[in-house]
Amino acid sequence: MRKIMLLWLRLSRSYFLCLFVAAAVMSVPLRAQDEHLITFRGQVLNSVTKEPVPHALVTLMGQQYAMFTDDQGRYEFQIHAGGKMGLVVARGSPSGSVFINRLVTARKPGYLDSQRTARSATRPRSTRETSSDMTIYLVPEALLVGHVDVPGSEGEVRIDCELYRREMHGGRQVWSTSGSSTTWGNGECRFSDLSEGTYKLITREQMDRDSLAQVPGGPLFGYPPVYYPNTTDFSAAGDIAVKAGQTAQVNVTVARHAYFPVRLGTRNAPLGLPVTLTVWPMGHWGPGWSLGYNPAEQTIEGMLPSGNYTVEAYSRGEPGATGIANFSVKGAPVEGPGLIFVPNPSITVTVRQEFYANRGTSDNGDASNPRVAARRAGNIHIALSALDESGAPQDVQAQPVEGSQGREYTIPSVCPGRYRVDVSVASGGYTAAIESGGKDLMNQPLVVPLGGAVPPIEITTRDDGAEVDGTVTDSSSDGASVSGMQTVSQHFIYLVPANGAQGQMTVVAENGNFSFTQIPPGDYFLVAFAEQQEDLGNGSGPLPPELQDKAQAVHLEEGQKVNVTLHQVDGGAE
Repeated sequence: MRKIMLLWLRLSRSYFLCLFVAAAVMSVPLRAQDEHLITFRGQVLNSVTKEPVPHALVTLMGQQYAMFTDDQGRYEFQIHAGGKMGLVVARGSPSGSVFINRLVTARKPGYLDSQRTARSATRPRSTRETSSDMTIYLVPEALLVGHVDVPGSEGEVRIDCELYRREMHGGRQVWSTSGSSTTWGNGECRFSDLSEGTYKLITREQMDRDSLAQVPGGPLFGYPPVYYPNTTDFSAAGDIAVKAGQTAQVNVTVARHAYFPVRLGTRNAPLGLPVTLTVWPMGHWGPGWSLGYNPAEQTIEGMLPSGNYTVEAYSRGEPGATGIANFSVKGAPVEGPGLIFVPNPSITVTVRQEFYANRGTSDNGDASNPRVAARRAGNIHIALSALDESGAPQDVQAQPVEGSQGREYTIPSVCPGRYRVDVSVASGGYTAAIESGGKDLMNQPLVVPLGGAVPPIEITTRDDGAEVDGTVTDSSSDGASVSGMQTVSQHFIYLVPANGAQGQMTVVAENGNFSFTQIPPGDYFLVAFAEQQEDLGNGSGPLPPELQDKAQAVHLEEGQKVNVTLHQVDGGAE
């Protein structure tokens, strides 16, 4: 019995000792930086009316923190910084500076989602509390309402509609799909959640279901594509300007036409490679028309109404091939030999690097040096960007030729079409010249003919480019110190050539400085924005006239260094 009592006393002492240690651990005060209280507050405003947006959902750092704005569009988060919010105490800083990366997102039905990100530098004071204000602008969605009239229909025919939006990609205007909609019984189609921009509305080709239910061999009918306002030429289709927060309305009429079978044979079709087809009215490229490829019989098949057409077939890979044929449908089935595939040409590229910074002579004399050859091969990127809207041309990249020490590249299987030659030097240089057969490809497109050879592309790069350093003045409140926290905004600086050939972009550091290096000699515009601009950037074309008055013009010579001060442009590029 005594032994049991002694054992019980020992266990009790151990138990109470564990409780004491646990209590002591729990009572250990948090580290100083963990006690820091950070307040993120701000307001959500309508970007058009500048009025508060109530009951908008605001999230901080993804979904970690969320709340709805009040009736005045205000929000406020209070965070005890301790391992969250990306809080880091700067090493070796006597003031204990703290840096915080934050991402704030706002959303509400009827508006496009908006988010802002910034890096904040906090210098704690005696209160151990800091705060930061941030205004978020929500862009009201735009709507497009179309009415499709189908003569002779009582609402039973539903038409598929598609919307295309104009965008700038690498200096070329392209039309990208921006949604689809099927008409209701009243013939109306609706597109919502649209951003401000320029659009085109088309109806998709479709067969009449009633004619499909008829006896075999009977006539078939369908509804060919129509581009607003009632044209079959996509280039002549009307541009629909859509403004933020507004509703655009358009009307389109489709007509029922007889459709006839089309069967075109092919020759030299590549075996084992997929074939893609595009078809459009002859001389008027446009989406919405369709034919199919039967690989088993190597034929092009489908149905089309009476008219003159162009069909283009192409295969990717090596050896790739392309075929183009024109044909007519004249109120009867069409069958014929059709289309001949022609191998796509490969283009040779030679590179001459005139780098003098480290050796005093051209880099081309160091072919025996493996390190120089490897650096040269990895220092340049060459690609072709398609300028045509039809289906075959596609962006392709050059590949270095093995054993050429970075002097030669090849671009395999290039489809016929027009291309812009894009050359980027990874570091320490710029593109000085691009030529092919005596043609200046810096300012003219590369034309690749069907079945024809292309002269080698000759590229010259140099390292004596100009340098532009500068600062940005920011009139927004994000650059001010609020209750001990200094918030540093990001800026997007665009360097746009006066002729719109090429462009560069950089993001300003937290001290407000920016720098461009290795800029080719020429005339440029410099402009700064608080937000990234979709229609500005590399090769996006000349700076819009309304922005040229707000930009700073600079003329640069070889090796010149220029220092500038820019004022932030509040508006966008559109």
